[in-house]
Amino acid sequence: MMQSWYELDRILGLEQFITDTRGVGGKLRILVEDFIVEERFEPCEDGEGEYVHFILEKYNWDTIRAITQLSRVLRVSLKRFGYAGTKDKRALTRQRVSAWRIDEEELSKVSIPGLRLYGFTRCRERVNLGDLLGNEFTIVIRRLKDGNIEETVSETTTQLRERGVPNYFGYQRFGTVRPNTHLVGRAIVQGDLEEAVMLYLARPYPGERSDAYEARRFLDETRDYRRALELFPARLHYERNMLSHLSTRPRDFAGALRRLPKKLRRMLVHAYQSYLFNRILSRLIEEGMEIRQREIPLFGYSSEFSPGRQGEIEREVLEEEGVALENFRIKPLPELSMPGSKRSAAVETSISHTLGEDELNPGMKRLTVKFFLPPGSYATSLLREYMKADPLDY
Repeated sequence: MMQSWYELDRILGLEQFITDTRGVGGKLRILVEDFIVEERFEPCEDGEGEYVHFILEKYNWDTIRAITQLSRVLRVSLKRFGYAGTKDKRALTRQRVSAWRIDEEELSKVSIPGLRLYGFTRCRERVNLGDLLGNEFTIVIRRLKDGNIEETVSETTTQLRERGVPNYFGYQRFGTVRPNTHLVGRAIVQGDLEEAVMLYLARPYPGERSDAYEARRFLDETRDYRRALELFPARLHYERNMLSHLSTRPRDFAGALRRLPKKLRRMLVHAYQSYLFNRILSRLIEEGMEIRQREIPLFGYSSEFSPGRQGEIEREVLEEEGVALENFRIKPLPELSMPGSKRSAAVETSISHTLGEDELNPGMKRLTVKFFLPPGSYATSLLREYMKADPLDY
């Protein structure tokens, strides 16, 4: 194992690599098709029913935006569509989608640049979140400098096979431009709703666009919600909804948070649970503990601590955070209360790779990596073991 030296990793609890190879560096997603994700699922064999299942292939489209565009083109409610999970935007992805009471013929005529619908099957059931076996990834890492790449990659694969792939929550869970969703979640869990609101609205980050940065800085310094509402860019509609509420009810922080969609509000608390999970997993790796066949709590008010040293680590992390299990029963926002669950500490997968010339960067190499991950696991958590590069430069 090896400690990460990157600030973003430290902020998000990704404090350890389980491999001790030097890493190959490189760059992801130079081309959209360098990142291919394909869902694996149990096929529907009904042949009848009110739902049409199909494969949605998208190129550089966000899943929610793609489904929204489909609903607009077909002039039907967004609620008619179901899907098992969201997929990366800057990628070529294929996922199963269901459409309720929409004819296959209508779907087959849809023409939207960057989207393709095919593989239509009539079924009795809707596709719901989590209805998949996992995702197959084919990912190209470019701009690799020639050296002992093959040796490094092979040794990293061997170590991952022997030790397991850490099932960290990846960077997408928290954000990279504003990596603070877990901090907002922590403030909510601690009952400090004013701090949660200000973390969400203010506290600018250097990587933000200048207009957003200046608007957040103004709010941070003045708490002038009315003027801030004039300064915040129109694209930040969630922030503007919260500011609109605070302009008339400046102390109603619970009400301001409720201007966010419920799913987004819950994601803030989920992000904090994910951060705690990452910290505990990092400690297990740091102490050289076996992570395969082990589960770690996603803390909630009904959680129980693990036996032995792992349980001691769990208590230590919560104490360092100043949080108790009962805090996940969130009285000001009871709809965000979390009973807790568990998540596997490690993922077992088969990894293959090919090394070749990088046709986009003469004199450099490209590495193509293929692997399968179960639902909820992050490709970047595996790739970081090979790359060991600055995540802000992926």
